[in-house]
Amino acid sequence: MKTLLEIENLRIQIKDKVLVDSLSLSLAKHQTIALVGESGSGKSLTALSLLGLHPNESTLQADRLDFNSNSLLDLDQKTWEQLRGNEIGMVFQEPQSSLNPSMRCGDQVLEVLQQHQKSNPISKEAVLEAFEGVLLPNPNRIYTAYPHELSGGQKQRVMIAMAIICKPKLLICDEPTTALDVTVQKEILNLLKQLQIQNRMSILFISHDLALVKRFADRVLVMQKGRVVEQGSSKALFSDPKHPYTKGLLSARPPLKRRPVKLITVTDYMNKTTDAKEESKQGRKKRLKSLYNQQPLMEVKGISKSFPRNRFFWQKKESTEVLAPLSFDIYPGETLGLVGESGSGKSTLGRTLSHLIPPTTGEVLFEGKPMGKKKSSKRMQLRKDIQFIFQDPLAALHPRKTIGKMLEEVLRHHNEKELLPRIEQLLNQVGLENEMQQRYPHQLSGGQRQRAVIARALAPRPKLIICDEAVAALDISIQAQVLNLLNELKEKLSLSYLFISHDMAVVRYMSDRVLVLNQGYLETLQEADMLFDRPKNNYVQKLIDAIN
Repeated sequence: MKTLLEIENLRIQIKDKVLVDSLSLSLAKHQTIALVGESGSGKSLTALSLLGLHPNESTLQADRLDFNSNSLLDLDQKTWEQLRGNEIGMVFQEPQSSLNPSMRCGDQVLEVLQQHQKSNPISKEAVLEAFEGVLLPNPNRIYTAYPHELSGGQKQRVMIAMAIICKPKLLICDEPTTALDVTVQKEILNLLKQLQIQNRMSILFISHDLALVKRFADRVLVMQKGRVVEQGSSKALFSDPKHPYTKGLLSARPPLKRRPVKLITVTDYMNKTTDAKEESKQGRKKRLKSLYNQQPLMEVKGISKSFPRNRFFWQKKESTEVLAPLSFDIYPGETLGLVGESGSGKSTLGRTLSHLIPPTTGEVLFEGKPMGKKKSSKRMQLRKDIQFIFQDPLAALHPRKTIGKMLEEVLRHHNEKELLPRIEQLLNQVGLENEMQQRYPHQLSGGQRQRAVIARALAPRPKLIICDEAVAALDISIQAQVLNLLNELKEKLSLSYLFISHDMAVVRYMSDRVLVLNQGYLETLQEADMLFDRPKNNYVQKLIDAIN
């Protein structure tokens, strides 16, 4: 096969810090190569350098950096502009932040087409054809829609249409499915493969999700701290990894067939301190029996949620039902998993249970008492008892306040007396050093930021924590550390979790029972192992199949 992209000894550094070192790869035409590794390993920076988008303050050197037999070294701005989108397309991780919120989706794709080709009467038809090509329903509606009016999967398809509208020879996909549910992930990967064949493209695929890479890539390069530590065919690398770092990345993923007491992290593998102890079926059965012999912590009785539609004042008021009437319990010390496709009502249910938004019908009892009828003073206590951990720690933390200041505010709000010792205790509980209280969110790594969010959730001494996609934005090794931490805290502090996630492997590892939502309806509620080993219906089977 002819080579499309040839990189030899790529080196990128800012001042004295080397970010990518001695990277070499050869990508053939119509081939897919994946770059995998933890956050900060240099994957995205390598991809951006192929578009001339590496930081201005960085220096880039390479013995060879050729695309389609032409050197990418020392190109002028005009040549880069002709290359971007036309010869090399890119699909970014977060479509919501990549798309212009004030511009219709069709116009954004049309703008790319007009940038590289003269405007002509059939431009709009070309965009509609691209939308059809990425399997978007009702392309005319999508064309006139704004990004916020589309689902996550639809926004990502618009991004793909934008990236391939000029039929590039190389498509760079930087974490294109991270925030999507498992069924949409599978659809997007199948779509990319289909488009690759149709347009005869090569793909450089960047991900921290090794399960996706295994299904999608022909070859894999494993990066650690800017260097490639292992590479090979996808089949060989996943069946027989050689480097301890690669073995650690593979082991950090929660297994579907086993139930380890603790997930093995990359650090464990590098330090050779792996412990493969598993929870026995008998031990789990005994633990669950004890768990469900208690009085429920929370009782959900027929709650539903509807939102009013925007109508003119003279029109009849209508509403959209997001949650059909649901009934279930959460027990002290239990982790109840909550899964379903995007738009199934998972996050709405979490907010309704905490009364951040009131239910339309039904009631929620917390420790036997109705939540909706509490006075303001009682609601304050309720806020202490039920806390949230959100998906994006950077968005959840105040950018202009130190971690210590944020924890102090929470403690003062809930009348905590001993502030400094309590802050130190909270940081210690989540595995952060005391000096971290002087740091701002942008000065922390992704894993450290999520630990800070967990510390803030623990500050009021809650009884129930709602984890809303709490590890979705973390790379695989940091994810394992945070999941281990959540389990340790549950045991030490007698916590209960409502664990919302689109990652079925993580849900099985964390959950005692799993509640499955389908378009607002309760599809099933089962013990976790039973749900995965003997799914009751086709919808549950579809969710499980999407990760295999």
